[in-house]
Amino acid sequence: MKQLLNFLKPRLLTSFILFLSGSQAYAQVQPGIPKPRGPVDLSDTSNLVIFIILPILVIIGYFFWRKAMKKRKEEEDKQQ
Repeated sequence: MKQLLNFLKPRLLTSFILFLSGSQAYAQVQPGIPKPRGPVDLSDTSNLVIFIILPILVIIGYFFWRKAMKKRKEEEDKQQ
């Protein structure tokens, strides 16, 4: 009996956690939130800025930051 209980404990716990995670995922669905209606209209200035210009600026900023980090690391290696 003890072996059966030791065998079932992890499986019962796993089943319970999976059951709860499914209900939590369903609870995340919000009624009344607008659904996507198709492709983004880039003729609107705000959409152009949000979906094109800002991501490009983030990517460019990332490359400058990465270059600065490499330069700083090289300077630290030279000082040691």
